[in-house]
Amino acid sequence: MADKSVMIAGAGAGLGASLARCFAGAGYNIAVTARRPERLGELVAELAGMGVKAEAFGVDASDEAGMAAAFDAAEAGLGAIDLAVYNVNGRTVKELTELSIDDFENSWRTLCLGGFIMGREAAKRMGPRGAGSIFYTGGRGARHGLAEFTAFASAKAALRSVAECTARELGPKGIHVAHFAVEASVANEATRAQRPELAEKDAMVRTEDLAEIYLHTHRQPRNCWAFEVDLRPWNVEFL
Repeated sequence: MADKSVMIAGAGAGLGASLARCFAGAGYNIAVTARRPERLGELVAELAGMGVKAEAFGVDASDEAGMAAAFDAAEAGLGAIDLAVYNVNGRTVKELTELSIDDFENSWRTLCLGGFIMGREAAKRMGPRGAGSIFYTGGRGARHGLAEFTAFASAKAALRSVAECTARELGPKGIHVAHFAVEASVANEATRAQRPELAEKDAMVRTEDLAEIYLHTHRQPRNCWAFEVDLRPWNVEFL
């Protein structure tokens, strides 16, 4: 393929890293962002070893100027961004009476405002080309309010609304927007330690398998685009 790249906003050790490896394996150059890019050095080196270009950018996703600069630098060095993924996380779990305005606002800035900024910057660049994808990693809180998740769930629900509005606006312009509703625990070092019985039964979402779903969704023909990609392991009931 001509030089094309994937921008992953929020590329930690879990799904973000799995997405980077998956798309690098498919031949895409990879741009990863994080507030502390020094933590991504090993991942960038690993991706380069796979034969693609990779670069890490230190930016807070809710920093408008910083994200715009990261997009410009990524396109200049890695090729046109064909897919932008908003994978930034940050869970605030508190009883309502203990939840501060700062807690609530920080959740919104991290989980929603950053997604809006990333989507807008991606659309500015994909629009003239009439092609590209913008994906948002959601979760159970996007569609179901849970006790003590007021800040987190309200921000995730707002992010889903951003995704749906932009899907309706950008789809006719050739840009595929999708929201991934991950309705279960994602397997990582912490969750495996907390629930080893689930890990043993393959009853947690594996980030490597989830990344393959993102790749498949990105490759969907435009006559069969999915918006809501609803995911759960075999043991999780529908709510």
